[in-house]
Amino acid sequence: MNTNALHNVLNILITLSALLVAVLLATGCTQLGDGTLECSRSFIGPSYTAYVIAGLGALKIVVNVTRDGLSGLIKPQPPVGE
Repeated sequence: MNTNALHNVLNILITLSALLVAVLLATGCTQLGDGTLECSRSFIGPSYTAYVIAGLGALKIVVNVTRDGLSGLIKPQPPVGE
């Protein structure tokens, strides 16, 4: 696996994890100060943050696909010129 493919796999995983948190928060969970999720009541505010994070991650992937095409997500990157 080349670094570009790894970079994009990580982008996808970050986006999916943020989306998962957004779904949990949107369905009634809240995040406590220690980072755990508490789901006995709903609080909509934190979900917006998770949606924004997921949206930005998805936008980054869309930009990469638009720029390089779908195959560009896994192609090796050219060497850095000096």
